[in-house]
Amino acid sequence: MLFRRSIVGVVAWLAAAPASAHSPTPPSGGRPGDPAKVTRVIDVVAIENAFSLKSLDVRDGETVRFVMRNDGMEPHELTIGTVAEHGEHRKQMKEMMELQKKGGHAGHSMSDMAQSGGVWVEAGKTGTFVWTFKKAANLEFACNIPGHYEDGMKGPIRFVK
Repeated sequence: MLFRRSIVGVVAWLAAAPASAHSPTPPSGGRPGDPAKVTRVIDVVAIENAFSLKSLDVRDGETVRFVMRNDGMEPHELTIGTVAEHGEHRKQMKEMMELQKKGGHAGHSMSDMAQSGGVWVEAGKTGTFVWTFKKAANLEFACNIPGHYEDGMKGPIRFVK
């Protein structure tokens, strides 16, 4: 049980940041948005390895508030990034978990998620974030907790006029 709590804690701070948060490159597809400029609110429900949102159509420059309710039994995240960025984020999360298993410290804290391109939500809780989209190829939303993305907890983001 203690091991599981440790893993959940490590996953929490890793997943709290967007795919690019662990590297110097800013995320593709936009930036954290100004809450005063929100033009649309998107409600998302997360359950075990599934989002209620299957795909998303946005406009270049659109500012969206995401409200994610976690009805699952485990933590989930909703982050914005390219397919490649999500792949890198999952790799880093796995590496950090391995480090934690060996008694190492990853050097991040939960406060690191304050400027994320996404949100980390504990089971039974709701979280929000605001994002201003910038047109990018291969953009998607995803949960990068190990196994969740692979089980289908992701969806494409398409830019429309």
